[in-house]
Amino acid sequence: MEEEFSLFEYYSLTKNPNVLICYRGPVSDVILREISKDIRAKFSENVQVSRKIFAIYMELAQNILYYSSEKIMMSSRQDSVGTILLTQSEDNYVFSCGNLVENRYLDELVESCEIINSMNRDELREYKRQQRSNDRKERSRGAGIGLIQVALTSRHPLKAEYRKLDEVHSFFSLAVRISKLIEPDTED
Repeated sequence: MEEEFSLFEYYSLTKNPNVLICYRGPVSDVILREISKDIRAKFSENVQVSRKIFAIYMELAQNILYYSSEKIMMSSRQDSVGTILLTQSEDNYVFSCGNLVENRYLDELVESCEIINSMNRDELREYKRQQRSNDRKERSRGAGIGLIQVALTSRHPLKAEYRKLDEVHSFFSLAVRISKLIEPDTED
C-alpha cells in the first residue's frame, strides 16, 4: 500500500521558523534568478554572509540545473528538477540541495566529496588549481571545481547523502554549513 502524502505535514515543515528558503520543482534560469533575489533581500544587512550564501547557492543550484536526472517538460523545453533548502540554527545557516542522479555516477560524487573533505584550505586551493588544468570529466560542464569552491567558501565539510530509489536512480543531497559569524580571510 502506498503511503499517502500529507500536504499538511509538508506545510508544517515549510512554516518552521528555521526554514528560510524551501523550493522543490523545475530549476531554470528564471527560478535561479528569483531565488537569488530572495537570498539577496533576506541577507542584505550582512554583505559577507550574503556573498557566501549566494556563491554556494549558485554552485549547488547549477549542479541541479546541469546534472539532475529528473526532468519535466515546461512549455517547449525540458527543465531539471531538484530541491533547494536554506535553514538556520543559532550559529549557522545550512544550504542543502538535492536531485536524482543515475546510480552509475554515485560513487564518483561521493568520492569527490570525501576527497574534498579530507583536505585543509591550502590543499583545497592546490587541488582546485590542479583540477583547472585537467581534462574535463565525461559529464562535466566546467573544470570540475564547483564542489571545491563550495568547501572553500563555506570553510566547512560537505555533507553528502544518498538514498537509492531503484536500479537506475538515487536521490543525492548535499548540505553545507555557513557560519553566521564570518572568519577573516574569506576571499577565495
